[in-house]
This record gives sequence, C-alpha cells and structure tokens, in this order.
Amino acid sequence: MHRVPRFPALLLALAAPLGAQIHADFTVSHGEDPPKVFRVLLAHEKAPRTCANFIGLATGRRPWIDVTRGRIVENTPFYDGLTFHRLIHDFVAQAGSPNGQGTDGPGYVIQDEYHPDLRHTGRYVLSMAKSGLPNTGGSQFFITLAATPHLDDKHSVFGEVISGKDVIDGFADPMAYPTDRSAAGAAPGAPGYFDRPVTPIVIESVTLSGPDLEGFEPDDPALELPRISAPRVTPSRNSSAKTFTLTFDRASQCAYLTRYSFDLRNWYSLQNSISLDSEPATELTITGVNFPRFFTRLVEVDYSPLTNAPASIAAAGTQLRITNRSGQWVELVFDGGSTGTWTSSDASSGTLGGVVWKDAAGSTGFNFLKSSVDIPLGYLSATFDAPAGVDGWLSFTDIPLSFHTPTSGWVEGNAKTSLQPAPYNLIPVNQAFEISP
Repeated sequence: MHRVPRFPALLLALAAPLGAQIHADFTVSHGEDPPKVFRVLLAHEKAPRTCANFIGLATGRRPWIDVTRGRIVENTPFYDGLTFHRLIHDFVAQAGSPNGQGTDGPGYVIQDEYHPDLRHTGRYVLSMAKSGLPNTGGSQFFITLAATPHLDDKHSVFGEVISGKDVIDGFADPMAYPTDRSAAGAAPGAPGYFDRPVTPIVIESVTLSGPDLEGFEPDDPALELPRISAPRVTPSRNSSAKTFTLTFDRASQCAYLTRYSFDLRNWYSLQNSISLDSEPATELTITGVNFPRFFTRLVEVDYSPLTNAPASIAAAGTQLRITNRSGQWVELVFDGGSTGTWTSSDASSGTLGGVVWKDAAGSTGFNFLKSSVDIPLGYLSATFDAPAGVDGWLSFTDIPLSFHTPTSGWVEGNAKTSLQPAPYNLIPVNQAFEISP
C-alpha cells in the first residue's frame, strides 16, 4: 500500500526523460488574432491521478456531468470551447470552468496529489485549481505567471509549459490581454471586478500526444478516480399528495445529483446528496409537485475508491506523526480520551489536552448537508502544554486531515495557534502525516 513519504525540502525543476513523455498541445484564440499553440509536458509519472483525470477529460475518454442539465456527457472533449476565465497578470491564468465564472467543473472532485519534485517554482507551471477546502479540484487548472511557492502542496502540480512560452508570456502583459480590472485601472480586491479577460481567451482544442500516451491508462482503478453512472430509477407520482418519488438502490460512498425540469429544456438543481452506506430501494421524495409535467434526472458519482476517514484516531496508544517539508516532525500519542503526550524531532516533549476528533463524513446516512469532499476528511483539535517542535505549535483547532490511505495522508490547510495578541497561521503549507497503532 502506498504511504505518503516523509521528505526533505526540494526545489527541483520539473523534468522527464525523453522516453517518458506525454504532451498536451493547447490551441487558444483571442479575438481576431491568429490561433496560438503552447505545449505542456505532463508529469504523468509523479502526478498520475491528476494527469489521468486531465487526459480523460481532454480526450473525452472520461465521462463528465453537465451540471446545469444533470446529464452524463460521454465521448466529448471537456475543454474545447472553454475560456481562461481568470487572468491575474503577475500571478496565474486559470481555465476549466464550463460556465466561465469559475464556480463549476465536471460534476465531481478528485483527491489532491502532491510530489516533492513538483513545485510552483516560476512561470509556466500547470497546476490544479480548487476551493479553500482540500480535495475540491476537478477540471479547473491554472498556469503560473510567476513563482508561487505558497501554493506548494496545496495545489496539485501536474505539468509545465515547454514550448510556445511566448503565449504564456503574453498572458502576463496587461496591454496585450487586458482584464475587466486592469482595463478599468481598479485596485486588487476592488468589488465588482473578477479578473476576466475583456476579450475571451478561448481554448479551441487540447491535443494529447507522446510516446507514453498509449501505455498510460487513465481508467486504472489504482488512481482512485470517481466513477460516474446513471442508476436505474423507478419514478412514481402522487398527485393528491403533490409528491414525486424516485426509488433506486443507493450505494455506499456515492454522491447523487438530482435535477428537475418542467419542459425538458430548462433544468434546475434539486439536491446534491452523499450516501455513506448502502440501502436497496431507497426512496427520495420530492414534495410540492403540483405541475402538470415534471421530469427528473439522477446521476451517481461513486467515491468508494477513496479512503473514508476513521471514526476516531484517538484510541489509546495511537500515534500521529506530522512531518513538514524540511523533515521536522511532531508526534502525538493519544490516551483514548481527551489527553495524550507529544514529542518532536528537536527533542522537546510534553502533554496534550483538549483532544477532539471529528469524522467529517461518518460511515452511515444519506445526507444532503454532507459533501463528497468530506469522505476522506477528519478534523483534529488539541492543545500543547508548551511550544511543540521547531514551529512552536501551541494548539490545533479543527485542522483537516485528508486520508490518502487508512494510515497516511496530508494535513490540509493551516493550523492555528493560541498565541496572543491574535491567532496566526503557523503551518503555511500542507504537512504529511502517518498514523500507527
């Protein structure tokens, strides 16, 4: 079983031997300018999950969900016709949002993937966009226009532009590619501006090639990508009760997206639910249905390949070691209650208090308040009796641990301390963790 490694700090250039290459050629257009092409070398050996998802979407091999209509789209390249909807000239150019607003994706999310060699070292790096929560990437990506080391191990790097760099250099020029903000001379953060190019930058096509493409299998189950299907549904309507019921076999660790329509042209979001156990003949009842025509669609996204976070990690004797990029670590040993002990690589040690573990998703229930993002996540709180480790940790408050295997993963986001006069971010980048009984 793969375990998240402990590793020293590395700032290595992205590279691949000549015999191990997959290329993605982006053809982009901008107004009346002739189309331009830039080539990305994908890091498929170091970020196989992220590359498999991208390749599957770009080629149409991977089905995706038209979230507006709630239908599965197959054998259709995802990125063709989408735009770079966000451009910050000294930061990133971002694309991959079907609605062009940066608020959607392929209808599913994938787990983050980090490698010590893959860093946001400068311009031309290809990386996954996501929300503030871990494991929320899907189709949106960005290309860096400057070094962004604060994104290391927070966004999944999976490639680098190796030719057509002049296209990316142009993105960094506000005169050549003005945005709503730069054209108006608005200050960063000014309300009403979204860093959207005034003239759309359109991805006309993404073409994959290279000697490793044929042998790379984007559908490999070991990559733990979600699977999309349309479950068999039996609908029934009770006109007097004004209800519409969908009966289907609900599976464990699956998300269900429900859409409805009155005319088969306009579709509306009804509910996104997460199932944490299985139940045959589950009934999903929609109330207030008093329309002469009513249609629904139900799509299943199977996240069962993901590791579900444990109900508890604080059993007596359980050890949790968190290791940063420089190889420094703090190890917590729990006593089965709300206390424990800690030791660190700098030979300091002490006691723990206020230990609380929350399993974000749990293992049972069918809940529209939960999200597929929650499946691998748990939240840890604890206080230290003295500054712990080289970083001087004083407390954790609901830091999310994302489980990539049953015993290892990443501390996602930032831990906060109780230092005065105000809390501050103590861990600026994600940390690897390992758990042993």
